[in-house]
Amino acid sequence: MAENTPLIDIHEGRKHFYYFLARLFVDIPDDNMYEQITSMLPAFNLIADNNMIKEGCIGFEHFNKKRENTSGEDRILFDNDILNDYSILFCHKDKVNLYQSDYTAPYNKSLKDELAYLYKQYGYKLEDNNNTDHISYQLSFMGYMSGLTAININKANNEMTAHLLKVQKEFLNTYMFSYLNTFFTSIAKIPESAMLYYACAAMVLGYVEYDYKFLSKNS
Repeated sequence: MAENTPLIDIHEGRKHFYYFLARLFVDIPDDNMYEQITSMLPAFNLIADNNMIKEGCIGFEHFNKKRENTSGEDRILFDNDILNDYSILFCHKDKVNLYQSDYTAPYNKSLKDELAYLYKQYGYKLEDNNNTDHISYQLSFMGYMSGLTAININKANNEMTAHLLKVQKEFLNTYMFSYLNTFFTSIAKIPESAMLYYACAAMVLGYVEYDYKFLSKNS
């Protein structure tokens, strides 16, 4: 196992990257999310040779500086502005869509069930199959699979490890790449994304691009 420790750490790291990214769009922003942004930023800076990750890092750094320069009532107002941005971007009538099926033309009725079946095969559980194509749950699935990969490397289960890496690469290629560029563009064109969510979307797109290259070399 000792000789595989660096590889295990890589996939454990991938797990944490994906779970962090999933958190950005699944819940309204709060102090916990802001703390996670601060704690994850150094790790993202290490892989900022990807242009979109670099964009995300710059955005997160700008956000952190702005927020750190507030306190008391100003901090409350600042956080309320971010909540308002979230609402405008994702909750209004002309909102940014968070579900892959909203980007398919014509609408793919079988997509949610298709993903539910895939998730079930690997033990990834969701309470509601209507959420299977939500960007956050797709990112979370990748985090789950990264963790599963680390477990199988630790067990020296080489055949299963190779299979899991192949599934992850195919998942990104088949599902997430089909809409992530449009998702990013949709967010980028809305002014209210400037303070935080442009950076979030850039980070998601950049990390998926970065991880796909990693999987292509290692699967």
